[in-house]
Amino acid sequence: MAKTIVTHPVTGTERKFDTAIYAPVKLAILQSLKGSKGKTFTELTDDVVKTIRKKMPGFKGSVPWYTISIRLDLETKGIVETFTEKGKKMNRLSPHPLKGGN
Repeated sequence: MAKTIVTHPVTGTERKFDTAIYAPVKLAILQSLKGSKGKTFTELTDDVVKTIRKKMPGFKGSVPWYTISIRLDLETKGIVETFTEKGKKMNRLSPHPLKGGN
């Protein structure tokens, strides 16, 4: 089974995820944030859970755990960024993705 390396933006810690899980969760995150000025982690996770339950009904893993891990990887790649608005930590697509952040 193909693997995708996921990297934490602060610690640099790397994990290997099955690409069959990484790809749909990444897509669900990007779809949730597309056109959004920002979402809290709870809002993002709720969207991803709905999408994954629909597309992968037999998935038994923790969707919130994969969501945070893959969101952090997307932050490392410059695709997603975190910012604070009115005291809330928010997530959005980066307006200037880093090169190579696919």
